[in-house]
Amino acid sequence: MKPIIGLTMHASERKLEVNASYIDSIEQAGGIPICLPFLTKEEQGEVLAKLDGLLVIGGHDVNPLFYGQQPHEKLGAVVTKRDESDLALIKHALQLDLPMLAICRGHQLLNVALGGTLIQDIPAQIPGAVLHTQRSARHEMIHTVELKTTTFQQIFGETEIVTNSFHHQAVDNVGEGLVVAAVAKDGVIEGLEYPLASYCISVQWHPEELAMTNHHAKQLFLSFIEAANKKSAFAPACTQG
Repeated sequence: MKPIIGLTMHASERKLEVNASYIDSIEQAGGIPICLPFLTKEEQGEVLAKLDGLLVIGGHDVNPLFYGQQPHEKLGAVVTKRDESDLALIKHALQLDLPMLAICRGHQLLNVALGGTLIQDIPAQIPGAVLHTQRSARHEMIHTVELKTTTFQQIFGETEIVTNSFHHQAVDNVGEGLVVAAVAKDGVIEGLEYPLASYCISVQWHPEELAMTNHHAKQLFLSFIEAANKKSAFAPACTQG
């Protein structure tokens, strides 16, 4: 049985949606993607118990009230209901030790869920920062990322890779228990891992837009599905009465 991966969803104008690239990347790596709407805490518990992994996708800015700040003048659109749902999902998944991969906004939310804070606008708050909101196609890679931890170096097989980049916010103070796993040349935190979990990794770039052709992006999703497979293998077997 292939592992079942729950995907959070982007909210816009009375719609919930997921970019096809997330779904394609999970399927290519060997998983079955299931899209998750906003759920109550009770519903989350029932649903997460049936999953083998959680993918937290990108999207809107995070409401700064969730990390104890007032809005910066460059803050983009927020969807508070989505923040509430995604943060609760992340915390619940950590309690269950459910394998988790968090991308872009998801990377930032993982940090907030563990008590960290965010830089609300990189150009306004980090003098001399490299361009993190690229204007070229989403499959184009534009800046390098240094891989700092053994886990990231083993996944990617490198100490430095090149990524795409579509964000104006970033991790600032790192949440409790998280380890900085990757940084851009300007010091912006591009990757986190949570060593207390069996598998909990976040990246600031968008590997799902690269995974069809890029080896490093493929390796990230393969590592995630491998962890989900291990979780699935230890799930209680169904019995017939």
